[in-house]
Amino acid sequence: MRRNFAQILKEANIDIKMEYQKLYGMLYDRSIQVSNTKRISAYDELSDYFIGFYFRGTCLSIEEFNETYGFHFEKEPDNFNIDHLVSLCEYIENMLIGYQNAQGMSGFGYMPVPHPMINVQFYFIQIAQIIEKIGYVQTNQDGFIIYVERSPAAISVAESDLVPKELSYKIISYNHHTMRGNVQEKKNTIRRLADLLEAKRSELESIDKSFSNDLFYIFNKLNIRHNNIDPSAKNKFIQTVANMPMPKLEYWYDETYQMCLLAFLRLEQKVRKKEFDKLKQEIENEQKIT
Repeated sequence: MRRNFAQILKEANIDIKMEYQKLYGMLYDRSIQVSNTKRISAYDELSDYFIGFYFRGTCLSIEEFNETYGFHFEKEPDNFNIDHLVSLCEYIENMLIGYQNAQGMSGFGYMPVPHPMINVQFYFIQIAQIIEKIGYVQTNQDGFIIYVERSPAAISVAESDLVPKELSYKIISYNHHTMRGNVQEKKNTIRRLADLLEAKRSELESIDKSFSNDLFYIFNKLNIRHNNIDPSAKNKFIQTVANMPMPKLEYWYDETYQMCLLAFLRLEQKVRKKEFDKLKQEIENEQKIT
C-alpha cells in the first residue's frame, strides 16, 4: 500500500511544526541588533525597504500588501499542516528577493542606503534545507518562487523536448498546495496536455493501444475537451459526469494528470529504446567476435 505524505514525514522524523516555528521566529523575533538600545526583526527591515519592492503594485506598506493578498502567519496556527510551512517558506523567500532588489533604490529612484541588516544567504540556505527535508522542490511561477512536492515524473516531463517551455511550469505547479480544490485550473492544464498528446496519438497507440484508448476516453468524456455537463449538448452530455461531486471529479483529474505524465514518459522511452537497441547490437556484435 502506498504511504501518504504525512506517513513519510513521520517516518523521516521531520517535525514540520518545529521548522515552521523556527522560521516564524527568524522573521518576527527582534534579534537584529542595530544599536546598543535597539533591536529589530527581519520583518521590520523588510517593511523599511518595502516601497522599493518590484512586486508591491500600488501597496504602500507591507501591512497593506499582506492584507490585500491574504498573507497572515501566526506563531501557533489552527489546524496546522505542511501547507503552513510551505507558504511561510515562499513568503520569506520572495520577500527577501524583493529586499535584495530594493537595496540601493527608493520608490522613485536610486539612492544610497545603509548596510542591509538581514543575512539573506543564511535565510535562503535555511529554507533550502527545509524544502529538501520535506521532499519538495523549488520552481518558478510568473516570476515568483514556489515549492511543490517533488515528483520525478513531473520534473522529467517538464524538462522533455516534447513539452513547450511555457507549459513546463504548469506541469510542475500542478502539485502546488494552492491548486488543491482548484478544479478549473487543473482542467485547463490537462486540456493543454491533451492537445499536445493528440498530435502523438498514433505513436502512443503503437506503444500501448489500450492505455491510449483509456487516456483519450477520459479526455473526451470527463468534461475536459468537450462540454459533458450541459444537457443541451445532447451528443456530448453525460449524466454521470454532470452529477459527479467536485472532490470526485478532482480525484479523476489528478489521475488523468498522472496518466498524461506516463504517456509522455512512454513516448520518450520509445526514442530511448532505439538508442538502447543500437547499443545492444554493438555489444552483441563485439561478443560474437570475441
